[in-house]
Amino acid sequence: MQVDDKTNVPASLAVTSAETDRNPIPPEALVEVDPMASLVIKIDPETVDEDGFVSIWNVAATTMGGKTELARVLASKMLGFLCKHQCDFVFASSTDANYLDQWFERDTSLLYDWSPASEKVDVVTQHAQVPAKALVRFLKEKKFDATKNYSPRRADRVQWFSDLWCIG
Repeated sequence: MQVDDKTNVPASLAVTSAETDRNPIPPEALVEVDPMASLVIKIDPETVDEDGFVSIWNVAATTMGGKTELARVLASKMLGFLCKHQCDFVFASSTDANYLDQWFERDTSLLYDWSPASEKVDVVTQHAQVPAKALVRFLKEKKFDATKNYSPRRADRVQWFSDLWCIG
């Protein structure tokens, strides 16, 4: 059996570039991979503070390899999921909470527009701090699926932010 010296592939199985040029992969054989499928939530230790807290945005950004658009998609899904499941360990400093309250008074879309295309997602998730280990455990226990959309009702969003977020 002859083996290609460079690839260690049997010569009978080797594919030359001339063959792939003559027989390109048909478009229907190409499969687009959903970046949210089989997602593993990652937390960069550098983004966790001394008390073990991290912003939801930093978790999304780390998980998506720093790609802003993908981070926003994941952050949007996480925000909706945490709200729908009434997660009660989201924290904001009094300054951050006041900033978000004032923004909401000027523009209610801050809590109503959590679509993956909305920069409002960035604003909310950058100010929402969670205990890193508790977040990972919560997402696992409640079966977070990044391929699904979680869209809580408007009233639930306001109630979650007003009553369940911890301020301090």
